[in-house]
Amino acid sequence: MSPMEERILQTQIIYGPVNSRRLGRSLGVNILPTERKVCSFDCLYCQYGFAEVHYTRSELEGMKLPVPEEVAVALSDALAATGDMDAITLAGNGEPTLHPYFRQIAEAVSQVGKRTRPEVPLCILSNSSTVSEVSVQAGLGFIDRKIMKLDVGREDTFRKVNRPRAGITLKKIVDGLARLGNVEIQSLFFSGPVSNTSPQEITAWIEQLERIKPVAVQIYTTDRVPADRGVKPVERAELERIADEARSRLVDAEVRVF
Repeated sequence: MSPMEERILQTQIIYGPVNSRRLGRSLGVNILPTERKVCSFDCLYCQYGFAEVHYTRSELEGMKLPVPEEVAVALSDALAATGDMDAITLAGNGEPTLHPYFRQIAEAVSQVGKRTRPEVPLCILSNSSTVSEVSVQAGLGFIDRKIMKLDVGREDTFRKVNRPRAGITLKKIVDGLARLGNVEIQSLFFSGPVSNTSPQEITAWIEQLERIKPVAVQIYTTDRVPADRGVKPVERAELERIADEARSRLVDAEVRVF
């Protein structure tokens, strides 16, 4: 394994393009504040460290956030000034779907992308925590590649690994993902005092995937400094073993290790 990288918060709406191991050359779109991580999870492996607050969508309404028109102009300017890319990706400093105007932003960004770079897919990296909300599902409808998180298959492990705010359950997430359709699942595996790689954990995770029926599954491990320094990356051979087990059960999904 190569040394883990440090990662700092994004300071603007548009950043990159960055070289993503999963998306190639990706132009990032951050629609969250620039001075803090804003998320509904507090994952042990988060590259931005632990959060002081778990946010809800309603709590973001009073924050200074970019509005849809501002995001659209910033993206249009960036696309005019940027060369080749493989993806435009809503990601940034936390969970993008927490933005109160996520649906409108997704529509605006989609329109800009389709008008100026129709060959480049619009993607999102989401922790799936809001996927059961009607307005979020509507916003996700504008996105070409919905890359949604699911690291575990058991409720108690979910609470230990992803550390969600009150009211978020694994069942609600899986139900929302199953309704969403045409979804790609991103799953990060790690070892340490808490781990999601035991045979029991993998079996439970695959059972949830069978309910969701994703079109693709992205399997990877941490390569940046985690919030909990006890978190350790998983060797490639172990990731391939997990992928092989998933492939044997998910015959219609493309399962890849990154």
